[in-house]
Amino acid sequence: MNSDHKPNFFVVGVVKGGTTSLYHYMAQHPEVYLPPIKETNHFAASDISEKDFLKSYAQDVNIDLDKYIKSGMKETIHIAHVNADHHYEALFSKVDKEKAIGEISNSYMICPSSAESIHRFNPEAKILVVLRNPIRRAWSQFLMNLREAKSDADNFIQELEHDHSQNPKGWGVNHQYLELGKYTQQLKRYLDLFGKDRVLPIFFEDYKNNPEEILSSACRFLKIDDTFQFDFSEKSNASALPRNAGLNRFLVNSGILSTAKKLIPKPLRQKFSAALYSDKNMPTLQEADAKWLCSYYQDDVGQLSELLGKDITQKWPEFGKSYE
Repeated sequence: MNSDHKPNFFVVGVVKGGTTSLYHYMAQHPEVYLPPIKETNHFAASDISEKDFLKSYAQDVNIDLDKYIKSGMKETIHIAHVNADHHYEALFSKVDKEKAIGEISNSYMICPSSAESIHRFNPEAKILVVLRNPIRRAWSQFLMNLREAKSDADNFIQELEHDHSQNPKGWGVNHQYLELGKYTQQLKRYLDLFGKDRVLPIFFEDYKNNPEEILSSACRFLKIDDTFQFDFSEKSNASALPRNAGLNRFLVNSGILSTAKKLIPKPLRQKFSAALYSDKNMPTLQEADAKWLCSYYQDDVGQLSELLGKDITQKWPEFGKSYE
């Protein structure tokens, strides 16, 4: 790969950790290049079994890469599986004078081989990872799956337990609600290979409350202009549920919704989405469910605090709370 076009930073997760908004914000910076496909999953390929994909996930990532690249890659695509090296290199063919060249793929956090694959590709790369309270992360993913008709469960914990019992399981094969939130070993793989100086953990809670400060710190980490003024007016991946669950399920399962999203001009997509989804009367996480998840993640959160050398229960108060 052309050394001038070679990615030198990676945002490796996590799912429902704000990486979509991070992609759009960072893409504004004149010294940053991000590919037109937000999640390429290139360095997770050896851990991913495409033949086992859920039908809904297979629809999400179905793209003719040759056609997309030859057409000039004008449209931003959220996710694909860019396995071939020549396709991956083509996504960076438009790099000009940007100093920070990177990509963002959440599969890189949970897929065990990704850290080694990225290190082999560029051992000098810098790694950013957004960590979110795993209780809230799982709940947010559940709401997303309800919106996208990837679940029709009415019991959160039963949905998690059912998903956890699936066989086979893996990226795109099941939802991995529980596994995605066990951060310690996932993060440790990157710290062991790249060292603490090249890994920047970001807490979603800090990013949500003060995006300007977090993005400035990310810029300093990447050694680019940290005084750049980002436009925070655009919101990404806001929580909402279908106005009509049955209609939404039909549109998703039939492939009509996926096709419509590709055909509808970008300026009209927000109105289209508003017609299908609403953020009114959103369900809330129940105390009993939070308690169940707190017990599940308690040990891992303690280990993560040790790994990072800080008490993160101050950021994730459920883990410092007594349920006795």
